[in-house]
Amino acid sequence: MPNLPPRNCVFCFLARVFREFKAALLCLVALTLTTSVGAQAQTTTRPKRLATVADSIRMTRWADHGYFVGGAPGPVGLFSPDHAHFLVLVKRGDLEHNSNVYSLLLFTTKNAFNHPRPRVLARMSSTSNRDGISAVKWASDNESITFLGETPGEGSQVYRLNIKSDRLERLTRHPTPIVAYDVSDDGSTIIYDAGPPATKILETQATKRNGIIVTTQYPSDLLLSDSNALAKATESYKELFVRRGNEPASRVSIRDFLLPGLPLSISPDGRYAAFAVSLAQVPQSWSDYKDRLLHPYLTARLRPGIPFNVQQYVLVNTQTLKVTPLIDAPMSWHNTGCLWATNSRSIVLSGIYLPLVGADPMERTARRQQAFVAEVEIPSKQITVVTDRNLRVVRWDREGEELILAQEAGGNGADQERYKRSRNGWTQSTEAARDPGTAQGPEVSLDEDLNNPPQVFVRDLKTKQKRLLIDLDPQFREIDLAQEQSVTWRASDGHSVTGGLYLPPDFHEGVRYPLVIQTHGFDPSRFSFDGPFSSVFAAQPLAAAGFVVLQIGSSADPADDRKALNTSDEAPRQMAAYEGAIDYLDSRGLIDRNRVGIVGFSRTVYHVSYALTHSRYTFAAAILADGFDAGYLNSLFWWNAQDYSSVNGGPSFGSALSFWLENSPGFQLDKVSAAVRLEYYSSIAPLDAWQFFAGLSNLGKPVDFVWLPFGTHLLVKPWERYTSLQGTVDWFNFWLKGQENPSATDKTQNKRWEQLRENTSRDSTP
Repeated sequence: MPNLPPRNCVFCFLARVFREFKAALLCLVALTLTTSVGAQAQTTTRPKRLATVADSIRMTRWADHGYFVGGAPGPVGLFSPDHAHFLVLVKRGDLEHNSNVYSLLLFTTKNAFNHPRPRVLARMSSTSNRDGISAVKWASDNESITFLGETPGEGSQVYRLNIKSDRLERLTRHPTPIVAYDVSDDGSTIIYDAGPPATKILETQATKRNGIIVTTQYPSDLLLSDSNALAKATESYKELFVRRGNEPASRVSIRDFLLPGLPLSISPDGRYAAFAVSLAQVPQSWSDYKDRLLHPYLTARLRPGIPFNVQQYVLVNTQTLKVTPLIDAPMSWHNTGCLWATNSRSIVLSGIYLPLVGADPMERTARRQQAFVAEVEIPSKQITVVTDRNLRVVRWDREGEELILAQEAGGNGADQERYKRSRNGWTQSTEAARDPGTAQGPEVSLDEDLNNPPQVFVRDLKTKQKRLLIDLDPQFREIDLAQEQSVTWRASDGHSVTGGLYLPPDFHEGVRYPLVIQTHGFDPSRFSFDGPFSSVFAAQPLAAAGFVVLQIGSSADPADDRKALNTSDEAPRQMAAYEGAIDYLDSRGLIDRNRVGIVGFSRTVYHVSYALTHSRYTFAAAILADGFDAGYLNSLFWWNAQDYSSVNGGPSFGSALSFWLENSPGFQLDKVSAAVRLEYYSSIAPLDAWQFFAGLSNLGKPVDFVWLPFGTHLLVKPWERYTSLQGTVDWFNFWLKGQENPSATDKTQNKRWEQLRENTSRDSTP
């Protein structure tokens, strides 16, 4: 679910050949391949060293976008249609050159268990916020692949690569970067969306003569104006294009808003494509849908020209370019996905509501309450329900006659279910779902847990033989990593909470350590060097610096958390989890409760800022990074601001204003006792943090504000990630341990913070 308004980012390129050559050598070293699970590195007498922020940035990672954002990942091994080959895409950060190096590795299936050595098909470095290589797809000829790739001076474009001849061909030459695409099975039709060209606002004759009429612009649009270098290169709203054969690409006219990250999928025959839009106008009849989270957006009243936070699937005929709704109903915010049938005659959608018009009373009641998985015939748009369960579409199986669906939090093994198609519709099968390619080849998986970094394995499901395919980070054997353990505690309001606890590598019983609480989720099945996301979190480096780190997860029943979301109970419930964690760790003798720091990111900026202003517990230091603050000022900056009203009991005027004054953290800044670091990204960031920054500054409280104008919400570029993560370590070292970083890249940092501390001490003197 979108928690924040759309954000802009800026891109640049690495153009020097010697840098690419050096990156290639480093990547080959990083991708050490072994031949068995039991293969071990040679023992060394050198003592292990402690983890650093640089280690996090230089990690080699599986380069899957869903995995990166903490959502549903795609297949680790991407098999060719004949299963003779498979691809694995990996990436690593090059801190020296501020780039991310992507490597597309090709394996021969028959040699997967016999000393496999990958062939590097392509290697691209990105110094932008886009992936160097992404959206890799096999062609039906088993010899060609297409992908989005970054090249110096051209942005992200669609490429085709022949694995036999190594011939690389650029298929698009769009003047702005392409952010998503799909291609028909024969490769003749491509659909893609890209950023619009930059336009001037101030330096025009019309503006000089008539001024600017303010209608639906955001304040950031007006303030940035012609600052193309920051904002205009990557507008939030995209344009859609279709290219057929050798014809020039044609723009598709859309009345709604095309945002990055929404589904885009072309039929195998290239005749149609389905994609999702954010609506410019919500049909009045949709107000009958009763999803608690979605309903406020369905009934919102916005000025014309402002996108609603409501998405819908639409269909475009790639020959006529005509766009029509695919289903007269909204998309859910959970388990969304689409998958074309192999014959192109239908498409299966998950996380979709069904039309209310024409449904009988009992069916209408069900459709108002829940989302479905449904098959839609093309072009008739006749709907057949697959299931009313909360599942996500994964793939077709058995020649397109069976569907594999996954549970909300799953996607592998037992979390998957099989549905069969028959003349009478769809029925669930008791047969276990198979992984893709297992009938003709092995399974390729990413194996990891709390204390074992990810590694790529290959497994034969018949013989159960399993081998290590890629040891992504053999250098971790040289690092004394903090051991993470799953813990459960009672929140101060009584509900049960889970999380991940990191103890310092040199932990000693009886010593009470400073505590840093990291928020926004915990997955016990994943190895987390930093935390759940790439911005601000730094769990292992913090533990190495002598902190106990607690990664806050969800309630024992996550559904209880969802019930409180977007209500006045949301922040108090999360605050209770933080308070209970402090009591729990204090009772175990692990922490000094007078030295507690806390990190909020994205949605949990609101939770943490609420705790700083409303909790009876003391926090010595805090970081609020790039998030929703439920504040009065931001509620005026963003036209589509339902979340602000929902958590504060109504709009910020009239009878609800008294609740705002009591509840919204921005009106309670006099209660803050923590030293607060604000860290915001993108060109519009200063506006987002201004109420907190100006308020705390005017109150004489210690507040630091770091703006990364070229960053995205999930930081990508190595220098920005280093500034963020090392800043986290340095901030808590300074305020919780009284230590400075003598080698800080920001040479003003220590002096600036010393001044904050002096001012605080002076103000607190009787």
